[in-house]
Amino acid sequence: AINVKDLIPENVSYGLGKSKHDDEGRAITLDFPLFTLSALYVPNSGQKLDRLQYRTEEWDSDLLDFMQQREKDRGAPVIWLGDLNVAHTGMETWNEGAKHLAKSAGTTPEERASFERQLEAGYVDAFRELHPDARGQYTYWSQRAGNRAPNKGLRLDYFVCSKALLNKGEDSSQRVLVRDSYMITDQVGSDHCPIVLELEIRK
Repeated sequence: AINVKDLIPENVSYGLGKSKHDDEGRAITLDFPLFTLSALYVPNSGQKLDRLQYRTEEWDSDLLDFMQQREKDRGAPVIWLGDLNVAHTGMETWNEGAKHLAKSAGTTPEERASFERQLEAGYVDAFRELHPDARGQYTYWSQRAGNRAPNKGLRLDYFVCSKALLNKGEDSSQRVLVRDSYMITDQVGSDHCPIVLELEIRK
């Protein structure tokens, strides 16, 4: 679910424009006057990593193409968010360095490298950019293993933003800026918790 306060989108669309992805209903995009917001549920690579190649070589690549094209066509920054099903670095896991992570969905070298390529294309992980040293900040805990109480989690949910949105200078041409990003970890009812992005809209 997306909860956007006091803003009305100019357009709402679904999918990435490719049926091989869109048949699974994983993307909703809202075009606001000053930015584009896409809510995603990125494919899980699977317990046996049977979808790893599809996820990293097809979905991730097409997602990046979609966001870059949207940014170019509208001339406005983009934000994509949701369960991106990757713990980008060891800091995003409670058991950093565990050997099995390299063969577990969400923490494989292939998924991490694919996410890194997206960031290198001109985007930033808002939470990590604003809180570079934060540890123990997760968005997912296995309910089956009872991992929430001891905070044995992963950070799988993100806001990924155009770099311009994190510009802390007084650039008058940038009318929307990210002010903070955080998790609401005391919200229960799911194995994931809500994540928040605070924006400043300049007049």
